[in-house]
Amino acid sequence: MKEDQYKRIYDCVVNGKAAEALKIGEDMKAAGISVQDVGKVLIDAMNLVGHRYREREIALPQLILATHCFKKILVPYVADARGNSGVVVIGTVKNDIHDIGKNLVVSMLTVYNYKVIDLGKDVPLEKFVTEAKKNNADIVGAGTLLTATMPELSEVLAMMKEEGLHPKVKFAVGGAPLTTTYAKHIGADGYAADAILAVEMANHMMKGEQSFQAAMQK
Repeated sequence: MKEDQYKRIYDCVVNGKAAEALKIGEDMKAAGISVQDVGKVLIDAMNLVGHRYREREIALPQLILATHCFKKILVPYVADARGNSGVVVIGTVKNDIHDIGKNLVVSMLTVYNYKVIDLGKDVPLEKFVTEAKKNNADIVGAGTLLTATMPELSEVLAMMKEEGLHPKVKFAVGGAPLTTTYAKHIGADGYAADAILAVEMANHMMKGEQSFQAAMQK
């Protein structure tokens, strides 16, 4: 990827240029830029946006706009997705209404040919299990942004075991307060620190492997 292409993607997300996002995605695909390379730039950009939001340099509407740009840039790549890499049921746990990070993971998994059943946010415990059964899921993913709702993650896994889904159906977790150590502690099969790493994690899990993907150090 050329520097000007990197800057074009990065600037679109960081500055919320939603009107340009789809065209940028189309141009990158036409230029033969891989979704892997585009995805890395998108994550770089969202990391900066997330930092600015946490530091209160931008407000929630700017964060949402950046997420919208992220997803629109990927639209041309999603068009080729076949959904044959595996089936993932994913949602944000009960009593947590945060879903921006989860939405980015959904977008990336879809681009990489996963069929994703997005349960949304504030998802009741039993819905993870019923939807996993209904859709013959390979992976159930649960996330939270709140430390107060982290115990919900282990509750999802416990119900999966009670219903005979786990260990055949793998269980993955994600969210800002989580770590590899915590994920392993509760018995999860996978953890990913961002949407790009979530794809790598899912690929390993589809092979029956555990996968814990901490944030890459620059």
